[in-house]
Amino acid sequence: MTNNPVQRVRLDYAAAASRDLLNNLSGLAADARMLWTVSDEGRTFECLEAHEAGYVLARQYRIDDFIARWPGVEESKGGAELDLEAVDVAQGALWLCGSHCHVRLAHDDDDKDLLRSKIRARPSRHLLARITLMDDGSRLGKMKVVSRKGAGSIRGVLAGDAYLKPFLDLPSKENGLDIEDLVVTEDEVLLGLRGPRLDNSAVVVHLRLTKDLEVKSYRLSFLDLGSLAIRDLCRNGSAIFIVAGPVGDAMGPFRLYRWQPAATSVIQHPENLYEWPAGSEKPEGLCFLERNGKPGCLIVYDRPDNSRIKDSVYEADWMVID
Repeated sequence: MTNNPVQRVRLDYAAAASRDLLNNLSGLAADARMLWTVSDEGRTFECLEAHEAGYVLARQYRIDDFIARWPGVEESKGGAELDLEAVDVAQGALWLCGSHCHVRLAHDDDDKDLLRSKIRARPSRHLLARITLMDDGSRLGKMKVVSRKGAGSIRGVLAGDAYLKPFLDLPSKENGLDIEDLVVTEDEVLLGLRGPRLDNSAVVVHLRLTKDLEVKSYRLSFLDLGSLAIRDLCRNGSAIFIVAGPVGDAMGPFRLYRWQPAATSVIQHPENLYEWPAGSEKPEGLCFLERNGKPGCLIVYDRPDNSRIKDSVYEADWMVID
């Protein structure tokens, strides 16, 4: 990465803005003039359109308008969160993915020093969906989803994997299965895992799907990210950019890597491009985005600094990449 200064890009969510949304942006994907974002809270995703000052909300969508009675819809306060962590635009469609994780049960009124023993499955989070793009690219058609449970689901397919099977019943942030991102290529859907990390290697799951989103086959890639896990992925041509960070809630380190995937069972070593300074923000989502003819990445953060949010506007970072 060059030493060019970081630029702020305005994302105006207008009437859809809420503190929950703006504080929990978790993934983004750029397609022509459109920018799609997801949040790991709630059950919505948003489409913003490019304007001179940045991006402005074009439409907000609810998953429940596309698929009837997805788990958690009956729960209070708008339904159980989908924990949407990843979004991509490819093959004329919008792709969305939830974390597929289990969680350690906790309550808002718990003593902060109380650790509960119960672990809970959250089926609302077991979403991998493809939605056809229509018209100008901001309107959506039909949704198809990968099976949520059973032998054809992601968890079902991985249940027989010698590397991942021991981790499937562990909670997120404790090295349990935790999908944090996806990239869709011509042939595969790549799922980057925040957990598990195997020894010192991060894991990418490569899925091959039928047109009806049935899993035909899968393979794994193992990456040396300096003992960090994968926190987001994006693609430019044959290169995959990776935000790497801790499996748990530690404040860092966070690094940006560039990876040229190879079909191999040995550990691969992506190129380390950049390390974020230590601070209170955690890079959470990124997408490749050209601005003014220069290649770069747009980045949103977990626990964003207060200076990023004003009224309905979130200010993302954009950095040039050589």
